[in-house]
Amino acid sequence: MSSPAPSMYHDEILIDVQGSQEELFHHVYLLRLNGRHFLAPIDKEKEPEKILDLGTGYGNWCLDMASIFPDAKIIGNELSPIQPTYVPPNVSFEIDDFNEEWTHHENSFDFVHARALYGSVKDWPTFLRNCHRILKPGAWFESVETVVEIICDDGSIPEDAPIKYWVDVMKEAGERSGMTFDVAGNVEKWCKDAGFVEVTQRVFKIPVGPWPKDKYEKTLGSYNLLNMLHASEGFSLHLLTKLGNLTVEEVYDLVEKVRADMKNKKYHSYFRLYVCTARKAEEPAARPQSRGSTIRPGGHSSGETDCGSILEESEAEQH
Repeated sequence: MSSPAPSMYHDEILIDVQGSQEELFHHVYLLRLNGRHFLAPIDKEKEPEKILDLGTGYGNWCLDMASIFPDAKIIGNELSPIQPTYVPPNVSFEIDDFNEEWTHHENSFDFVHARALYGSVKDWPTFLRNCHRILKPGAWFESVETVVEIICDDGSIPEDAPIKYWVDVMKEAGERSGMTFDVAGNVEKWCKDAGFVEVTQRVFKIPVGPWPKDKYEKTLGSYNLLNMLHASEGFSLHLLTKLGNLTVEEVYDLVEKVRADMKNKKYHSYFRLYVCTARKAEEPAARPQSRGSTIRPGGHSSGETDCGSILEESEAEQH
C-alpha cells in the first residue's frame, strides 16, 4: 500500500490520504506490524492454496495477499457487497453471515484470517470452532483484534476526561448489543478450547497521536489519530443512539469533546492490538515442523518477531 507518510508542521498534521476510511484503518494495522499482512508461520515449502478472510470489509487485505500469493485462491467474506468490482483473478468475495450456518466444507482452507471482528460475532467459541473445522490439518488461523480502551501509563489523562467516559459507554453499548467488544484478550483461550495447537499471542501498542518520541511510533500515532478522528462519529452514532440511551445531539457533543482529547498532545494514550495465531493439528498427530522454514511477506523469516512496541508474547501448545 502506498499511502504517503504524515508530515509534521507546527501544531498540524498534514496528510494526504487517498481512498476510504477502511484503507486508512488497513494502513494503521500494517504500520504496527511493520508491513506484515500476517504473523502465522506459513511453511514456504507448502504455500497456501486457499485463503479465507472473514469480515473482509472492502477487501484491502485480500487484494494485498493476491500479490503475496499469486497462485492462491483468496476469498473475502463480508455481510455487505461493498467490495470493488475489478479485482485480481485469484480474488473473489462472498456475501455471507458468519453468525449463521457455515457453507464451507471441512478441511478446505490453508489459512483463515479474521481482523477487527469485535462487535460482529455473536458467539466467539462457536465461531472459532467453525474456523478450526474448515482448516486443513496443519493449517493456520490468525486473529487480529484491538481493545476498545484508552491506556495512559504516565497519568497524563485525567480520570474525568471525556475520552475515558466515551470508552466506557461504548463498551456498555457493545454488551447490550449481544456482541461484546471484550474480545482480544480472550481469543487465545477460545482457540485452545476450539482444539487448536501451537497457540501464540502477541500484544502491541498503537499510540493515539504523534506524542511518541520515536519517529516510527510518531508516524504510526499520526495515522492512527486520523483514523480515529474519522471513525469516531459514525461508530458512536450507530451504537450510542440505539443502545447507549443518548440522543443524536448528545452523541455529537460527546464526539466533539472526544476528538479534542484525541488531538491533545499532552495526553499520551494508546490502545492494545492482539495478534493470535493457532494451528490445526495434523492428522494423525505429528511433531510440529521446524519454524525455521517459514516465511513472512517481504521475505521475513519467522525468527523475526519484533513488530515494534510489543507488550507481551505467550505461547502454549495443546496436544
